[in-house]
Amino acid sequence: MLKFFRSIRKSLLSEGKTTKYFKYAIGEILLVVIGILIALQINNWNQNKQDRAQEQQILSQLLKEYTNNLDQLNQKIDIRNEIIKSSLKILSYRTIERQVVTPDSFNLHISRAITRPTFDPELGVTNELTSSGKLYLIESPELRNNISSFPSLLGEVREEEMVSFNNVEERITPFLMEHYQIGRILAEFLNDETFREKFTLVKSESNTSFKDLFVQQDISSLLDHPDLEDHIGLMISNTIYCNEQSEGVKEKIESIISLINLEIDKK
Repeated sequence: MLKFFRSIRKSLLSEGKTTKYFKYAIGEILLVVIGILIALQINNWNQNKQDRAQEQQILSQLLKEYTNNLDQLNQKIDIRNEIIKSSLKILSYRTIERQVVTPDSFNLHISRAITRPTFDPELGVTNELTSSGKLYLIESPELRNNISSFPSLLGEVREEEMVSFNNVEERITPFLMEHYQIGRILAEFLNDETFREKFTLVKSESNTSFKDLFVQQDISSLLDHPDLEDHIGLMISNTIYCNEQSEGVKEKIESIISLINLEIDKK
């Protein structure tokens, strides 16, 4: 093909047809430029096709990640609601006849009240996209912004969870050990399979009762202690605030899932 073009140029020059030669040269340049543009367009089309295929894979991974996070967060909110119910039950025991309150029931609600669940989201795909710079593969600016800002949203929830955790570890547990007993409370938690399954996310089946390992003490001394109300009240307020923070994170996750599904459906 190149020999053919060169022969045409030589023929035009040898015949002295300079004007025709220049017109031909310009035409040849235009053909080359058009060829380059077509090649670039094809390359861009192929690259875009690869990017969109990779985007679909990323969207599927993100959907799984944030769906799992939503399931986990809903479970932690549900556990905290159980904590609040048990805390309120303990406070109600202070106002009724002692013989009505059974030690097993009291220990059960104490064991639930001092449980401190934490939200531990999966962020593998999110962090990899951010650190590798592949976030640009997601076409939706709104979805990109929501994903990149999600990790920073967790700060307040984690901070409040740590406040609650430290409160139980540093104040409430030592208080219970000094004025009551921790053994029967822990035994009740181990035997509380329904609640423990929510907390550990693992189905528990045990026929062993740990309560017989500890001698039951009188519950009146703890129920009548003036500091118990303060400790329980603090647990309730911390738990409620933690759930309020979690509801904000939940809305964010639901928004991200909605945007991901929208992008998947568009493709």
